[in-house]
Amino acid sequence: MWQTSRGDRTLGGAEAELICHAVDAMIDALITHIVDDALDGDVLDDDEPHVASECETGISVYDHLTPSQRIALLHDVTEHLLTVTESTLPVSAHVEATVAAIFVEVRDQVAIEIDLFPEGPAESSDDPDANVTWRQLVLAAHKAVFRSVHEPKVGFDSEPLPGEISMPSETNRDIGQWEYLIESLTDAVLWDRDYEMADSFLDVDPGVSQQRRRLLGIDDDYFTRVAPDPHSEETYRLAAQTQAIVRAKPR
Repeated sequence: MWQTSRGDRTLGGAEAELICHAVDAMIDALITHIVDDALDGDVLDDDEPHVASECETGISVYDHLTPSQRIALLHDVTEHLLTVTESTLPVSAHVEATVAAIFVEVRDQVAIEIDLFPEGPAESSDDPDANVTWRQLVLAAHKAVFRSVHEPKVGFDSEPLPGEISMPSETNRDIGQWEYLIESLTDAVLWDRDYEMADSFLDVDPGVSQQRRRLLGIDDDYFTRVAPDPHSEETYRLAAQTQAIVRAKPR
């Protein structure tokens, strides 16, 4: 259960399916990175983030975490987003940044899909749907979350009303339109983006920081709550548990 901008809820249906695909891809990439580092003789529990560029999201709070910390947070976030839990997950900069990172993964996968298959389903005869999989997932999730937007609105003469939102087709290659939909889905889960202000709170006088937090209604430990940091065996266990959650959901 998650404290979303729409109240406490457990994600389901197409919205959950989109999250499942994104988290699955993120865990796979992080585990691959860890295994590659191990083969190269690097230490998993190194204090340095040292993560491959393909695992970066552009979200500073998340990108500064080690692979093990990211996997632990993805596990906690996924468990609370997709399963019924006794309580919601305590909010922190790391937790909300992890949620945002999941939607960045969705955006990146859509962009990759557009770049790899510019002509859409017609470009591959083996599995045409695979060429638009991520765009189909985004559309389905958006329709599930924002039903009223997708319901046709007509006037007395059965003509579309002015200002009706035009949704992209699954073969649309305009990444800007997909970013708009993904941003809307992000907002349906996250209350706000307080994690983006981490540097401005951590690098100032404690008194000033406290005053700012109170004015904005941010918990005192929101920016300072320490991210989980599992050891090697625990990291693999958490990765496996997370994969079990996302792969058990209907696809």
